[in-house]
Amino acid sequence: MEEITTPTKARTNLYSLIRHINRDSKPVIISGADENKSAVLISKRDYDAMQETMALLMNGQLQDAFDRENDDDIDLDEMTQELDNE
Repeated sequence: MEEITTPTKARTNLYSLIRHINRDSKPVIISGADENKSAVLISKRDYDAMQETMALLMNGQLQDAFDRENDDDIDLDEMTQELDNE
């Protein structure tokens, strides 16, 4: 469950919040007066992972991997060896 804080508390405790989100990978919601004035603080590592996932979704690679997940015709050990030999 993510933590929710106000902008004032976030500003006061910014360094502590950054340490917390990097340690636990749990986002912190900075709740403004309404949704248009709110934000989410996440770690750079989590942000990069989300960007990579979106890129894989956009170019179809992630869906292709899901489609082949239960394909018995694909030998993952053989595929791994081929990749290692490249």
